[in-house]
Amino acid sequence: MTRWHLRRRARAADDAAPHSIDASNIRRSSLAGKPVAEIHELAIGVDGQTVRLADWFELTIEESETDQVVVEGPLQNVHGLAAMHDRDEFQIIGHVGDHAACGMTGGTVWIQGDAGDFVAAPHGARRSGMSGGVIKIDGSVGNYAGHRMRRGTLLIRGSTGTMLGASMVAGTICVGGETGEGLAVGMKRGSLILANASAMVRHADQLEDIAKGRFSSPTRFDPAFFNLYSDRQFREITQPLERLPVFRTRADRTVGGLGEVIFASTAELALGE
Repeated sequence: MTRWHLRRRARAADDAAPHSIDASNIRRSSLAGKPVAEIHELAIGVDGQTVRLADWFELTIEESETDQVVVEGPLQNVHGLAAMHDRDEFQIIGHVGDHAACGMTGGTVWIQGDAGDFVAAPHGARRSGMSGGVIKIDGSVGNYAGHRMRRGTLLIRGSTGTMLGASMVAGTICVGGETGEGLAVGMKRGSLILANASAMVRHADQLEDIAKGRFSSPTRFDPAFFNLYSDRQFREITQPLERLPVFRTRADRTVGGLGEVIFASTAELALGE
């Protein structure tokens, strides 16, 4: 097995004009079995131009117990990292741009920082988002996290932007911080677990009657299935729900959705039940 460690090269021009980097070609399946020289020639996109990976990232390769891709450096404008990740581990050290882990099918992606928009969303023109594996994010995420997600688990310690779980089909999203507006719009199935439901309550109060119909009446819920998760980050995020009565509402009812939003008791009154 192999560990590919890529560190973004420092460039003097970055301070004046940040570059937008499409790094979606940096994936385990594109690196496996290739010699260093061939990986150096791997094409990535910078400001709409195709360039060599070696011009922007310094590569180190060593043996490992499992396949592991590690990318670090200033990555806020690096987009598409861990796209279509399929097995073993992809580790991102630092804040990363949009479309992280989009179209992921298996393995683990661990982001040690914040992520931009469209985490776990569809890759390119594909219709489905993440369909397997686990994504762990130590920070917060932008808009449309989990968009069209089909399977897998997305763990977010921090907060989210708007449209969390929009058009979600299946899978589990667990959030430790606040969530933005448009929660579960078009959600068909799957689970949203919210350790902090205060923002959902606030937004529900502001919805028009039709929009309020997106959610069913909350009912008490026994989250026994939490015990199926042995992951430490999941246990830490859901710890507040172990101390409070837990409720569940179904969404998005306006599209016949049977997704579930699981949260602690404080949201019950705000939803008028």
